[in-house]
Amino acid sequence: MSEEKNFLQRGYNTTKELEELGVFPPEGMVKSKRVAIIECVEDIPCNPCEHSCKLYGIVKESFTKPGKVDWELCVGCAACVVECPALAIFIQEIRNGKGYVSLPYEMLPNPEIGKNVQLLNRKGTRVGEGKIVAPTYQVKGIAHPRWVVTVEMDDPQLSYEVRAIRIRK
Repeated sequence: MSEEKNFLQRGYNTTKELEELGVFPPEGMVKSKRVAIIECVEDIPCNPCEHSCKLYGIVKESFTKPGKVDWELCVGCAACVVECPALAIFIQEIRNGKGYVSLPYEMLPNPEIGKNVQLLNRKGTRVGEGKIVAPTYQVKGIAHPRWVVTVEMDDPQLSYEVRAIRIRK
């Protein structure tokens, strides 16, 4: 069975598959600044990410190919996270020995700075604990309003895995 069929049956990519696709920036880059990671692997007509980047830091080979981030140009502003209809873009940073991921969030309850959260991987499996840190803001004026939430985790390597959160009550 091909890797593509495995992905389609599972509904998520593994970190290893994404590493092979080259979606992760070099570790030194993640330790020097916030950068976007695009985990879109579908060849479908879509380009909001490319148009959202005012620095031309996202390029596409064609209208149907997933975008690629030019990490030298990326400033981690999260405009692409806001605009991605597939919720497939994340901002990653490793700083002061901790990992940070900014991710789209469309669930209830609404996120609040300081709230403890369960950290979930691409499969939806709990991989650790973290907390919501600034900035947390709600994006309005787009087709599907969503929050962009930044979470902090003690294990910086988890920033390569965490792609969703569950707010603890």
